[in-house]
Amino acid sequence: MELLVFLCARAGQVVTKEEILEKVWQGRFVSDDTVKASFYQLRKALCDTPRKPRFIETLPKRGYRVLVIPVPLGLVKDSAISQGAAADLYDKGEALLSGQPSVAALKQARLYFERATETDPGHAGATAALAHVYIHLVTGGLGKGLELMPRAKALAARAVGIDPKLISGHVAHGITQLLHEHDLSAAEKSFQLALALNPEDSTSLRWMARLRSFDGRHADAVVEARRALRADALSLAVRRDLVETLFLARSYADALAEGQQLLQMSGNAGDVRLGLSWIYFIAGDHPQAFDAVYEGFKSLGTSQEVLARAEESFRRGGMRELFRLWARFMEEQADLGQRTIDLLFLYSLLDERDRAFALLDMIVQQCHPALLLLPPSPIFDALRDDPRYAPLLARITGDRD
Repeated sequence: MELLVFLCARAGQVVTKEEILEKVWQGRFVSDDTVKASFYQLRKALCDTPRKPRFIETLPKRGYRVLVIPVPLGLVKDSAISQGAAADLYDKGEALLSGQPSVAALKQARLYFERATETDPGHAGATAALAHVYIHLVTGGLGKGLELMPRAKALAARAVGIDPKLISGHVAHGITQLLHEHDLSAAEKSFQLALALNPEDSTSLRWMARLRSFDGRHADAVVEARRALRADALSLAVRRDLVETLFLARSYADALAEGQQLLQMSGNAGDVRLGLSWIYFIAGDHPQAFDAVYEGFKSLGTSQEVLARAEESFRRGGMRELFRLWARFMEEQADLGQRTIDLLFLYSLLDERDRAFALLDMIVQQCHPALLLLPPSPIFDALRDDPRYAPLLARITGDRD
């Protein structure tokens, strides 16, 4: 029991064997067999298994981690008051996340949802919302994936346990299964459960499209992405996903047609133009690719001196020379788009493999959604014959054939 209480106090964190010996056995000499026997008894009592853990995970050469978020019993003394306070905190957090939340809004929403789940551990909506905030923080590079993704998974599982009809809980569970555990079948099942509750839920459809692109089922992915757009026709994020899905399916003409609509809807946003430049380049239309980069830089407030250098680079060495210039900008400053992913794409297209694989390893560790692009994206075609590609792919596909 002392071991269980100690592990629960450190839920979501990796606890080393040395820490366990110090805190539970308080320095008394015990053998490895004693520690193993204690974990065996805990797992037996919890009907858990080390091969497919639900509660206690063994991390070889690192330690152990509790995968659920335990609920102290003392927090539920006055349920009526707790539920009212939690509902208010949840509403405040949700208000912050409307539209395209800023970094500050995400961090503030996290505080509201964390307090809500502490106040009322049975509030399924706040529990699922906190899981989604953790996911956003990780995928936005604002939190460590190895730290927050297990917490997000535990929260999502708890939310679904509280309310099996909560769509956001199933979606959060599926995202963590996909990005953190790389378990495609489990993730697909979670998204299907969400869609069974609401076949027009655009978030579920978007993630299902990403999963199917990753798995090479491009026709199905396009169907799901178009369904998501029909369900939320005014969403820029949904339309972006459709453009990406068509690009991954190598339907370049359709991707560019949808991209032009996205460009109009977004007010000719610079990041959209820069994103379209990849598609023009892969499709072989280098003049349009240059225009997209040039206008993208211009929309983002780039100086005339830099724009002149961009023109000169294109005249001198075509798009590859322009990409090299763009990469240098990315190395120097972070305001020309999503820095890490842009650099990854640039280094991949330029066949600068050491730099590309260093960034790929980073996004896999971060559990970033960009890792889902590795198998299908034409941007990575140049890397596929590198001996580092197959082992990296195996890390995110579970050694699928």
